[in-house]
Amino acid sequence: MFSVFPVRSISLISVSTLCAMLLCGRALAHDFWIEPDNFTPASADPVSISLREGVKFKGNTLPYIDEWFRDFSITTAEGRKPVVSVLGDDPAASIQVESGQALLGYQSTRSFVELDAEKFNGYLEHEGIEFIREERRKRGEDNDPAPEYFVRCAKALLQSAIPGETVYAEELGYTLELIPLDDPYAQATGDTLEFKLLFRGEPIEGLLLQAFTREHPDDIQKVRTNAAGRGEISLLTPGTWFIKAVQIQPIMGDPKALWQSYWASYLFTVD
Repeated sequence: MFSVFPVRSISLISVSTLCAMLLCGRALAHDFWIEPDNFTPASADPVSISLREGVKFKGNTLPYIDEWFRDFSITTAEGRKPVVSVLGDDPAASIQVESGQALLGYQSTRSFVELDAEKFNGYLEHEGIEFIREERRKRGEDNDPAPEYFVRCAKALLQSAIPGETVYAEELGYTLELIPLDDPYAQATGDTLEFKLLFRGEPIEGLLLQAFTREHPDDIQKVRTNAAGRGEISLLTPGTWFIKAVQIQPIMGDPKALWQSYWASYLFTVD
């Protein structure tokens, strides 16, 4: 059971100004995640939903701009419905979860960024897709700027204080999608949790899963997905967990960009 309602409204002039101010930041930040102000709310308590971009839980928020996403939805035992809010709201939305779990999902529209060679090569190394740098070397582009499209594919799992059905493993059809194979809210500190990573609906091997908590953002676990697209995370500490993965591919024949990347995230809490 759930409901969705707007947070507040702002003027059209304010929305236009806000969009212009945020376009640059939207193109330059890396990680993207959905951040409820409460992952385990009491029944029917309002939960503010922020859309955030940055690094290690630090960064700015993005408002509710429907042109910026292909999907912004909430899935419960009752099914999947769009998250509806007011244009320009920040926090982006407010929801209620009456019982069981609610899976929030957001897949963005495509954005463009161009990084210089040093920054692009550094991000390839950091995100575990350094094999793309070898591709750039083969193409004679290692010292060239990298024009790129990117798409965000984010999820966050909430658990109401009132028991109910689980939806943690629901597939939302995102281009790059993280799916836990067991219920994150059935885990305790010290347990392990296996994730499956899908790219265009199929398991993908060799991508890097990274996991860390808000409380210890520099303690990052890194594991490569196996042939079944799976990787196991150790839930070593309590807190808010952030699981992420990045996929990137070359684009042929596009007049603007040479690369297309997808950024997946999945958030939940562990006691």
